[in-house]
Amino acid sequence: MKNEKKPGSDQGTDFVEFTMIVNGQPVVIKAVEQQPLHVVRQKALEETKNLAQPPENWEIKNEAGELLDPDKKVGEFGFGKEVTLFLSLKAGVAGG
Repeated sequence: MKNEKKPGSDQGTDFVEFTMIVNGQPVVIKAVEQQPLHVVRQKALEETKNLAQPPENWEIKNEAGELLDPDKKVGEFGFGKEVTLFLSLKAGVAGG
């Protein structure tokens, strides 16, 4: 049997596909809406091998340049099914 979606059967398990731009390098991460945004940040840093700085030194911004709260759940942002976000080191944390 295939994973056919029945109406209403995927309540609470909606995925959001993130394209995370880490220092100009895109990586695609899927996350469940109940996960906090910092989980997505951690996965993106691991995928791009940006592990020299702790995750909390990286800011998460949307395409409008607005800073996003990493402790909020993915579903609280209302991203929809796909979104592009940007990770960058906080000011004054550059280097290694």
